[in-house]
Order: sequence, then C-alpha cells, then structure tokens
Amino acid sequence: MATLVLRDIGELLTLCGPPVVGEDQAKLRRAEQVQKAELALGLVHDAVVIIVDGIIHFAGPSSDAPPIHLLPQPVTVQSGRGLLVTPGLCDPHTHLLWAGERSHEFDLRNLGASYQQIAKQGGGIASTVRATTIASDEALSAGLRTRLDTALQLGTTAVEVKTGYGLWPLSELRLLRLGCEAMAGHPCAVSPTFLCHVPPPEAREGEARERLVSELASVMPIARAGLAESVDVYCDVGAFTLAETERLLTAGKAAGLGLRCHAEQFTYTGAAKLAARLGALSVEHLEQLDDEGRKALARSGTIANLLPGAALSLRLPWPDAAALLADGVRIALGTDCNPGSSYTQSQPLMMSLACTQMGLSCAEAWLAVTVHAAQSIGHPHRGRLGRGARADLVLWEADHYRQICQQLGGNPARSLWVAGAQVIADGVRADLG
Repeated sequence: MATLVLRDIGELLTLCGPPVVGEDQAKLRRAEQVQKAELALGLVHDAVVIIVDGIIHFAGPSSDAPPIHLLPQPVTVQSGRGLLVTPGLCDPHTHLLWAGERSHEFDLRNLGASYQQIAKQGGGIASTVRATTIASDEALSAGLRTRLDTALQLGTTAVEVKTGYGLWPLSELRLLRLGCEAMAGHPCAVSPTFLCHVPPPEAREGEARERLVSELASVMPIARAGLAESVDVYCDVGAFTLAETERLLTAGKAAGLGLRCHAEQFTYTGAAKLAARLGALSVEHLEQLDDEGRKALARSGTIANLLPGAALSLRLPWPDAAALLADGVRIALGTDCNPGSSYTQSQPLMMSLACTQMGLSCAEAWLAVTVHAAQSIGHPHRGRLGRGARADLVLWEADHYRQICQQLGGNPARSLWVAGAQVIADGVRADLG
C-alpha cells in the first residue's frame, strides 16, 4: 500500500456538506440559497488530505488527522503551501472530437453574420463534418488527446465527450470508437456520449430524413455496446424536431443509455420539458427556457447544464440562473468546447462568466463544476473528497475559493493528482517521464 499526505492546506473544499437539492429552494430567499450552497462546499481551513492507494482516507482539519506513524507505509508527505485544494473539476458538456478549424467564422460573427447565416453558406457544423470525415483516425485521436491534455492542465479530471461531427450513424459510430480508443489510459476520465447532432444536407426532408432518424434510433444498442454512456439529441431549428427528439431519446433509453438534450438554445421547442418527462440526466444551453420548463426540470431532478462560452460567443441571452435556482433546479456548468462557438476548455473561466453574467454565487459556481456536473453525466462518485472517494484533486494558486471565480483568464491550477498519483506538478506534466 502507498500513502500520500498533503498537508499545510490553507483552504480545502471537500464538497461533502449538506447537499443543495429539491424544490424547497423556492421557499428560500436568495441570501439563504447562497448560504446553503456555501455549506455544501464542506469548507475546511488548515486542512490535511490523506490518500491511501488512490482513495481518500481522510480529508479534514489537521487537528483531526490520524498520526503519520499509524498510516499504511510507506508514507509520502507533500505541502499544500497554505493554498486552496479542491476536487478535480468535471466538464459535463464538450465536443472535443473534431478536425479542421473555424476561425474565419469567428471573424464573420464579430462583423455581424449570424450563426444561422454562416450555416446556410456551408459553414458551421457542416464545415467541421467535412474536415472530420476526411481526417485520418490517427489525426482525430491525436487531436482528442491533445484537448484532454489541455483540460487536465486547467484542473479538469473528468469530462463528457460527444460524437456529433459524422451525422450519419456509421460515421458517428466511427467517432465513438476512435474516442474510446484515444481516451483509454488518459488521466482525464471521459464519459462518452453518442450525439444526434443535425440532419446532413442530403437528409433534411422527405424519405431521406425519415431514413436518417430510423437508422439513428436503430444503432442505439450498438452505441451502448461501443461504450457510449449517454445519448444527446439537438432539438432546434435546423436540427431535430420535438417529435424526432422524443423518438431518438426513447430509443436511447431503451438501449440503456443516459439521456441528454440540447434544448431551448436558439428557439423555444419544449425539448427541456420532454427530456425531463423522459428522465434525462441533463438538458443543455437553455437560453430560451420558460417557466413551465424550469418547473419540469425541478420535478424530475434533471440538471440544467449551462454553457456560458456559447452564450458569450453567439451573443445569446444569458440563461436565467436565478430563476432556475428559485425553482429548485440544480445547475451545472460546461465549456461546450467546440471549434466554432465556444473554443475553450477552461472551467475556471466558465465559473467567472456564470458569476458575472448569470448571477451565480461563487459557491454555486463551484457546485456547478464539481458535484452537480458529475451528477449530470451519471458519475455521482466524482467531484467530492469524502472518505472512500477517488483521490482526484487540484492545488490552486489561490488562498480562497472565490479567487478562482474572480480571475478572468489565465490558469490558476498549479498541481493535480488523479487517483492519488501526481500528474501535474507546479504547472508541468509529471506523468510523462
């Protein structure tokens, strides 16, 4: 057995405080909601974390820590230098598997072109599909691993990765296979999602569209056998209709996949309410969500994955986080990392945007990138540092957890451990020999 003692921690977030759940949130004043979120952080000052064989043995006040001579030997002791330590972050919504680049579209949007206008001219998702289709398996795998490396450097130890840039079922299954192969053995844990993104140009109507939807529904068991954990369906103008979304989500559920849904991003469709009724783990975006949709999410326990990077880049209305919280909906934050509308892997930046633009408190933002994000991808054992949890943790260049939310840009993550093994030391990868 091997033991690591990380001591001299100035501030520790265990995320093991009383959970923030339920529609009773609606009965609380805003200040009470914030206070409840702060208690959920499980904040400890002058703390020690003890890891035995990659599992948390103790995480709490140094005065309560067991003596070193009573721990399984050998023991390695490291200093937290009086800084902040938290669980590794979870990113519950990404599109990390792609080829090509779309910087020209970024320029066009800034000069006044809309997302829809660019798509009609052959750009947007279609552009990435073309580049991904002709890319070699080796190039796609290498690109994914590089992006996982970047996420790791920014403090993320678990990430959801969608397919979606193949569109036809066989192409999507190819991406699922490549993704699972590329992520095998990587320190950043991956939750693979089979994404029904948009109909390709040759299947936008008539029999071809019906064939596409039927084939996507029929391959759900194959996707599950190919290690996909969830299915996600994009429901919006230019994507799948509400009826098609229900059909695809129902097929995914029958195949044993967790359910996710791009919902209410550009237009209101009712997809969030549908996904909640079907028992979805999460719904994504939600810029156009209505009161009825919020209440449906609260009743079902479906988590709202808010994506500040996409709202910022596309100049969309900011999702109403205060209304979601008031209705008792749990909020997670994701980067939505993709080559077109949210090219970032920084969860610390998403926290900053959620606080400054969506009205989350710093404590609520931390919950949204740890326990709530992990729950939204069906990994409730992640995002916390309680006894028996996997020892994924981050040492930050900060004295207080609020400082991470306050910082706009940069990378405050200094050191990172995955299952107790140090993979980043003072900003440098330590596991590559």
